[in-house]
Amino acid sequence: MDFATILVHLDASRRMHQRLNIAIQLAKKFQATLVGMLAIGQPDPRSVRYLVDGDRYLASYGEWHRQVAEVARHAFQGGTDELLTPTEWYAPEWATADNVVAQAHTADLLVLGQHDPADKDAYVQHHFVESVVLQCGRPVLVIPYAGVFPEIGKRILVAWNGSREAARAIQDALPFLRRAETVEVVAWNAPNLSADLWLSPPRFAIEWLARHGVQAGLHDFTAVSGDDTGQMLLSLAADCGADLIVMGAYGHGRMRELVLGGVTRTMLQSMTVPVLLSH
Repeated sequence: MDFATILVHLDASRRMHQRLNIAIQLAKKFQATLVGMLAIGQPDPRSVRYLVDGDRYLASYGEWHRQVAEVARHAFQGGTDELLTPTEWYAPEWATADNVVAQAHTADLLVLGQHDPADKDAYVQHHFVESVVLQCGRPVLVIPYAGVFPEIGKRILVAWNGSREAARAIQDALPFLRRAETVEVVAWNAPNLSADLWLSPPRFAIEWLARHGVQAGLHDFTAVSGDDTGQMLLSLAADCGADLIVMGAYGHGRMRELVLGGVTRTMLQSMTVPVLLSH
């Protein structure tokens, strides 16, 4: 199995061009159709309702949207001009996470950017990345807003805790794992807690990968909390020179509030290398 279609999210952020370049390189590697989708959010309805000049606000927002769409479209078309695989471009008006989730169902892999709190133009909506990851049903490659990543997937860390999400993640990441030079499965346990019977031991992941032609090493460590685990994973990635972390995403939405697991939250806030998330 390979990625036949890759969807990359484009916006007004400073890092949009790097994210697009990464998606183009992945489309070349996997000979995949590349779909570019513009999503920069909706105008704030409170501003329209309560501002005296609400109409002017809407007009200004609409003009900004048109300018951003033109820049993104030119970047996408220029960057994919010599790409030998098919491309598609979507720019729905005032698209949000829901639009991206719907479009994601036509893709095998999504490429998103980590939220940069210092870049006001990178904002789409509250918890945009988290919402897409937890709702789209597809693996999501999240690119950090800091750093340069000339190649992704040569040295991979796989986070393993024996859960359904972890098992789903290694299945979703198989196209990357089969092409990697090194793969390390990283397992952790919490002290003084008995493991649930439905959690699979790390050797299950090693054996499953071997049946798919992927030889993987194993690292074990003890973690006190989810935040602790996330920081240990990032530290190990730096020590190993990893250029990709593969992991399950944990969380749910309840009463319009997004609740994330500790490791997922740490990764989305503090990632230093690209992370492939599956939920």
